[in-house]
Amino acid sequence: MLLIHLLVGCEPAAIVLPEIVEIRVEPAEVTLLTGADGGDPVAFTAIGTDSNGRELTLDSVEWSVSNRVVGEIDEDGLFTPAQNGGRAWVTARLAGLEAVSVLTVLYEEEIVVEGADKEVFRNENRADLNFWLYPEDGVNIPRNTPGIRFMWQNVGATTYRLQLTSAATDLIVYTSATSWTADEATWQKITATNAGGEVELKLAAATADTVYVDAPRRVAVNRLDGRGSIVYWSTSAGGLMELPYGEQAFELITTNTTGRCVACHTVSETGLVAFTYDGGNQQMGLKRLSDLSDIIPVDSGNYANFFTFSPDGRYLLGVSYGALQLRDAETGVYLWDIPTGVSATHADWSPDGDQLVFVAVAGYGADWTFTGGSLMVMDHLGDGVFSAPRTLFAPTDGRNAYYPSWSPDGEWIAFNQSTGDAYDDYDAKVYVIPSDGSMAPVELARANQTGDLSNSWPQWGPLPDDDILWLAFSSRRAYGDVVANQPQIWVAAFDPYLARQNKDPSFPAFWMPNQDAAQNNHLPFWTDN
Repeated sequence: MLLIHLLVGCEPAAIVLPEIVEIRVEPAEVTLLTGADGGDPVAFTAIGTDSNGRELTLDSVEWSVSNRVVGEIDEDGLFTPAQNGGRAWVTARLAGLEAVSVLTVLYEEEIVVEGADKEVFRNENRADLNFWLYPEDGVNIPRNTPGIRFMWQNVGATTYRLQLTSAATDLIVYTSATSWTADEATWQKITATNAGGEVELKLAAATADTVYVDAPRRVAVNRLDGRGSIVYWSTSAGGLMELPYGEQAFELITTNTTGRCVACHTVSETGLVAFTYDGGNQQMGLKRLSDLSDIIPVDSGNYANFFTFSPDGRYLLGVSYGALQLRDAETGVYLWDIPTGVSATHADWSPDGDQLVFVAVAGYGADWTFTGGSLMVMDHLGDGVFSAPRTLFAPTDGRNAYYPSWSPDGEWIAFNQSTGDAYDDYDAKVYVIPSDGSMAPVELARANQTGDLSNSWPQWGPLPDDDILWLAFSSRRAYGDVVANQPQIWVAAFDPYLARQNKDPSFPAFWMPNQDAAQNNHLPFWTDN
């Protein structure tokens, strides 16, 4: 209700105006175009209906836009689109009332790379052809993943056309090359526009007499960023490389920095890294990541392979000749062997600190090469004391189970199975099993692909605020026409909801950008540090 005071004679008199009982926004739904130079603004108007049923334009409403990635709205209701597409709700509020308009900003751009001729696609002679190389159909990527290199086979075309489309994106690229990578600014527009959705990829190739068209592929863009760093072992660099998500890989602890080969590493959530110098059964090292200062220096006379930290950073567990050896992580001092009654290796501590998974070895050869591995679990009773081990999974078909890794929510254990030994086996595949053993293992078939690709040592990413988890692993699969039969770091999305239904919970994997494609890269430990 509005109250207005008028001056009648010498005394003010109050006039009561009808109350605003409902508001709406015009236009109620609108689609705008934007591009590299932005787009034209649009004015929104708030219309009020009073208690007498009359309508009037409202000037004193509060305006807001739900997704500021797509643009800004001022106090008068003028919306100016950014250079990103996307969907949003424009909201007007007044005295407890509110109304919304549905806004779609469509990002459009056409890129003609020098030497390309887009006119050749006017040819009406069409044919289907399979010539996609990368990415796989259905891949799911974190929002801040650096630009994908889209790759296809050379089919003798004069020009190739790549189109990225969604409800909020229409980007067309013409090029005479067999690949295209968006520059940083363009790629950020694509991912920001489509975070939480999918982009459809359409590929065509124009020869002198035919336009060839491949089946569309899809890329899902997660609504959240990838976090942390992947610390992996590069045999080419002779040590550990660090790859902060979305940034460039760099040498962390390598032959160049220490004069010694470094491998068999793990990283703690408290900022420590443990590793082995000069290969299996050799001396171990323990450093602080902050300044790479030593807790256990080189040539200290301490020996171990394959480490895991307790999540509170109190303990470090290593493996030596089938024994699980416990140490004080802050000092590196050996405490005692954990009794298991078996030859044990490949241990991993649960994220809540209450359990330990490890591999019991039947055909023991060494801590890193063996057959007949089974997954075992022990309860941590506190203060470095453990229960007797119990079997979580024992293959019954002669396969080998190894490299277990606990998911960050504690619900799943990823691991490898293969028919051979545990060291760089070509037919290694990635599986998951519930950590309580309530279901049989499920193969991550879409992440594994088909054939013998050495899909080795899966490691989980930090726990996101989302329904999707992430797994990094090494694989010898082809990365387009850049890498073939060479171990590289790959990442796959994991859907726990599908896993609980005993369905393949994986998405096709993507090549982790900014690693060195000329190196052999293994053991991708993913840390939130």
